[in-house]
Amino acid sequence: MSTEPPPGTAGTKGELSDLRGLRTVLRLSFVADRRRATATLLMFALRPLGQVLAVVWLGLLVDAAGRGDTSSAWGYALASALTMGLTVLVMRLSLNVSALMIENTAHHADLRMQSLANRIPGLGHYENPAYLDRLEHLRQERQHLAEGADVVGLELGVLVRTLATVALLALISPWLLLLPLATLLSLAAGRHAERLRQTALTEAAADLRRARDLFQLASSPDAAMELRVFGLAPTIEARHADSTERARATLASANWRGLWLTTLGWAVFSTGYLTALLLVVAAYRNGTASVGQVVLALLLITGMNLQIDLLVRFTKALLRMARAGALYDWLERFSAAERITGTGVLPPERLTDGITLRGVTFRYPGTSGAPVLDAVDLRLPAGSVVALVGENGAGKSTLVKLLAGFYRPTSGELLADDVDLTAVAPEAWRAQVTAAFQDFARLEFTLRDVVGVGDLSRAEDPDALIGALDQAAAGDLAERLPLGLDTPLGSSFPDGAKLSGGQWQKTALARSAMRETPLLLLFDEPTSAIDAVAEQELLDRYLLTARTLTRATGAVAVIVTHRLSTLNHADLVVFLKHGKVHEFGPHQELLANGDDYARLFELQRRAYR
Repeated sequence: MSTEPPPGTAGTKGELSDLRGLRTVLRLSFVADRRRATATLLMFALRPLGQVLAVVWLGLLVDAAGRGDTSSAWGYALASALTMGLTVLVMRLSLNVSALMIENTAHHADLRMQSLANRIPGLGHYENPAYLDRLEHLRQERQHLAEGADVVGLELGVLVRTLATVALLALISPWLLLLPLATLLSLAAGRHAERLRQTALTEAAADLRRARDLFQLASSPDAAMELRVFGLAPTIEARHADSTERARATLASANWRGLWLTTLGWAVFSTGYLTALLLVVAAYRNGTASVGQVVLALLLITGMNLQIDLLVRFTKALLRMARAGALYDWLERFSAAERITGTGVLPPERLTDGITLRGVTFRYPGTSGAPVLDAVDLRLPAGSVVALVGENGAGKSTLVKLLAGFYRPTSGELLADDVDLTAVAPEAWRAQVTAAFQDFARLEFTLRDVVGVGDLSRAEDPDALIGALDQAAAGDLAERLPLGLDTPLGSSFPDGAKLSGGQWQKTALARSAMRETPLLLLFDEPTSAIDAVAEQELLDRYLLTARTLTRATGAVAVIVTHRLSTLNHADLVVFLKHGKVHEFGPHQELLANGDDYARLFELQRRAYR
């Protein structure tokens, strides 16, 4: 995990981070929709020139009328009207173009962020609070990623109008340049106020994430029964309120300090504004400015009030956008740093020796103390069905995750035949693995897709899908659903079929049965929602499939279960205790040894009498 400071912190690094973030957000706009991004940038940047020019025509109109030059006055009036009309037309067009550009960029940014997050091969980052807090901050600010060309164009437009206004005011009286100076002070105050807000967002990210998780828990149908049975709703609500209040207090404090700074900035600007008006009146009384110049100056100075308001708002938006871009940069760097490409070594096409662990030790990232797996030496022979057993916390699921390539050993070697799996790209190894987990995903797609994603190359093959459902003892599921394989599943569809917990679990098992020739089959207690009789039937089917695959590819099948009575047909049993291999051998041999495995087996056998 990167230890770099949060994006946009104060100082030189923060400034550079903001600049890189701004460049990133602009790049997103141009990659997503180059034509509209270019049009948005140009129209927003140049449109204000028409507004300034229309005011100049009005000043000339007043002077022409004062001289009695009717012909010129009509010409200036027509020029002002045409200029303003064209400016309004460009404004309406630019808003429509910008809206489409923002929509396309938002879609592109969402897809890109999903890709970056999913490209990280392991699971360690999901257990790191620093990563989760930054990701929450990015979620809070992600809408700004789509605003690149829009906000930059608006900011440039206000700057163009401000510079044009300053130039015209200087021609009337150099003393009027005091107003832009007051403007700069007001902008500096607004910028610092936005920095305070961003720092507060970073500090509040953990509480915001916790509040979001508690809200999801309280509104999730999965937790609804336990919340009601145990009367947990008030506790969840209280904890949600506490997290929300802490986040609100952090953000409110920053907002109040920012408000005082912004108010001070506006006080400075108002003083400059009043001074500029007095200078214009004095210039007219001294005869150094014509009536038209006075009108022009008053219009420009009055318009400066709106310009400064827009400049402060757009500068804040620009800073928010730059910080969002800096967070996006961080996700890109993190994703790239966490990617494991391997050394070009490929896994074997079939196993002849098996899977071997030599001195494998593993600690979860960021943890200390005793390792979860400690110097494990283990050989899982090719073509074998291996049961992993042990008490809770013994390291069974962790070993499964290492075998699947979700983590790499802290030390030691993990081999498939003689191929070191740390030299193999995780994606290449996982293409040879199939798995069913206790914490399976409830994919709310059609039944066809829910099962078919287990092997995308066969996702459209109805025979393969039905065969996989049969292996999961769910062959009748497609027949009973109204649209068969094309029936949508889950409450996210208005007409989605509502499945029981056991049925959802069987769809996950069917998904794991889609791959035809895996080298490793992982079965990590995926039958917790199924009764013992149905579980035995499923295990029998699973073992039959495993035996077929072991003959074809030398595959190793690994079963994790607490129900030891289901393990009669396993070739080998691995009994883990405190992260070490405590017992290893055939089921009957371990029973004969009379050690922990035999005692646990006898304890369960008595419980089922």
